[in-house]
Amino acid sequence: MAATKIEASNIAAGAVASTGLSNVVSHTASTTWTKPTDITKVIVEVQAGGGGGGYSGAQDYVIGGSGGGYARKFIDVSSVTKAVITVGAAGTAAGTASEAGGDGGDSRWLDTGFGGSSDVKGVKGVGAYSNLGIAAGGAATGGDINIGGGPGDNASAQAGSNKPGESFLGIAGRNSPTGGIQASSGYGAGGPGGFSVTSLAGMPGIVIVWEFK
Repeated sequence: MAATKIEASNIAAGAVASTGLSNVVSHTASTTWTKPTDITKVIVEVQAGGGGGGYSGAQDYVIGGSGGGYARKFIDVSSVTKAVITVGAAGTAAGTASEAGGDGGDSRWLDTGFGGSSDVKGVKGVGAYSNLGIAAGGAATGGDINIGGGPGDNASAQAGSNKPGESFLGIAGRNSPTGGIQASSGYGAGGPGGFSVTSLAGMPGIVIVWEFK
């Protein structure tokens, strides 16, 4: 059978596709997702929050926060009515106090108990304050793709690794080995550690829901 080419002139004005991508919603705060009546499938992206940067007046004790975990999953929601969405907060900075930054928050999509069986989770990045140590990145579970967050390196490490942990949706800034500091960006990256300058917070999490008819 010959293929039929669909021309724009053959499509009725105002026609809407009966299948395919319908909507993309980025959730930056925890909420409950209620399935729209015409949605049968979703792709969820779950990014946890990054840990905050620590502070010290001694160069060897400065460490950036680690990145949060990221998971992505395709879900048939034909039998699902709703899902609980949790969005992880950013880890707080130590500021100018000689201590660790705060941990970020876990992010999650959970539809068990609402007709589904999916529990997709990005584990928080952590803040740390340790002599020549690292802050381990957050894990990810329940996705078709699970990507852990990057570790937060010490500020006195060699050039090139002197930064907080990255995440799948976040870019790490730079720790302060000699007084300079650069903020992270995006979602889920760790916060830079401060040496003689104020340390910075991590980046918050996010949950993105791609809805398909």
